Amino acid sequence: MLYFRLTIASLLLFTSINSVQVTEQQLNLIPCQKKESLGQTDVRVKWSLCPKKDKDSGYHRDKQPIKEKRQGPKYDYRDFDSCNPTNDSFMECRSNPDLRVCDDGSYPIIRQILVVEGDNKGNIVDSFRVCPEDPKDQRIEEINKESVTVTLEQFRSFPIVASDISSSPANFSLRNGHTHIWATSQVQYFDLEIGQSLARIKAIPIQWNWNYGDGTTRNLNFPGEPAPNHTLRDETPTSHSYGETGKFKVGVITLYRGEFSLDGGPWQAIPGQAAVASTPIEIDVWRTEKELIAND
Repeated sequence: MLYFRLTIASLLLFTSINSVQVTEQQLNLIPCQKKESLGQTDVRVKWSLCPKKDKDSGYHRDKQPIKEKRQGPKYDYRDFDSCNPTNDSFMECRSNPDLRVCDDGSYPIIRQILVVEGDNKGNIVDSFRVCPEDPKDQRIEEINKESVTVTLEQFRSFPIVASDISSSPANFSLRNGHTHIWATSQVQYFDLEIGQSLARIKAIPIQWNWNYGDGTTRNLNFPGEPAPNHTLRDETPTSHSYGETGKFKVGVITLYRGEFSLDGGPWQAIPGQAAVASTPIEIDVWRTEKELIAND
């Protein structure tokens, strides 16, 4: 099947001759147009010759050419924290046992896609939870091309330094003793150029998710601190007691929330968190034995 293209000028010339009787063969050569959808918002029109008189072919004849491209509604998106990782709000994450945690230990965000132009401006067309392991959404990729902001995905891509883990006694404990374990805590800063703007980003640690290597885990909103006078008899807010002997790997995942400032402007929150895993340390747990020694 052959297709030909005609210019608009030749089309207008042809349609201006109204007195000429058009035969069936000539009728089939009248230029026609066919709409093709490109996604939900873009429609392109092709000029071609009608292949046949078939209502289901998608082609139709029209003396008035329409625009090459019709732009549909524009969209934007906004993110919200699904919960508050800290314990100073009724929206605390740990208060909801049914909340799904992301694979990296962070909490999902709620993402809404909404219309920003036209009669339906402000209408939400989609709402869903997002975790780092979820596949990329092409709609979000297209919106970000025209946005001047710092996205959660960009924030997570920065080389945020993990917390250092320390223990007292250093890498050693006794069974049923209280091993004092803590992590470092520091705010980190990064710079990012977005178009003609300079963004200043800071990563703020807010939660430490501990794994003690014996099947025990604990999430704390503080990292602990050194305790110079600590003994294995002293229980601390970040200490852990091992009920068995052996060597155990202690790890922690630190959750960071983000903020950014454009060209020295006010700080703006980045919903969601970046989860950064630390290098584990090993705790060697021994047991004690009591012996009775008789005096001669």
